[in-house]
Amino acid sequence: MKIFIFSIFFSMMMVATPALATENFSGKVVTVVDGATLDIAKPDGQIERIRLFATAVPQAGAKHAEAATKRTTFWCHQWDNVAEVIPMGQGKDGVAVARVIVGQEEIANVLAKACLARVNMKLCRDQFTPECVGWNAWELQCRDEKKGLWSE
Repeated sequence: MKIFIFSIFFSMMMVATPALATENFSGKVVTVVDGATLDIAKPDGQIERIRLFATAVPQAGAKHAEAATKRTTFWCHQWDNVAEVIPMGQGKDGVAVARVIVGQEEIANVLAKACLARVNMKLCRDQFTPECVGWNAWELQCRDEKKGLWSE
């Protein structure tokens, strides 16, 4: 019975995996839409919109939204806009979700350190992404010190 249940679970996992099995790629950041959404040119020239995995920044017009966009833009620019993209799936709206590394640091971490992002730890646990622990630590410190998004 246990083997049967395991085989059903394993089969379901195998069916779900191809949708998430997109290849990593290096590309050039061409536009920072907002602090957590970037347009990145793939090696073949195709531009893909990427939303940062497990990272939320204020929406356009909200307090700190411009600061988050500027921080991401500056970070990418100082590293010649070269990004390593690690796909994590697709959002409900069809936009690709990924971890994005620029200058050997994830943009999610850069934003969390700057107190400009919230981290979705439930999603991190669901996707088994231990890197989020560091991002969350920055968020907690920002909350404690009442900086950035938590300044008021």
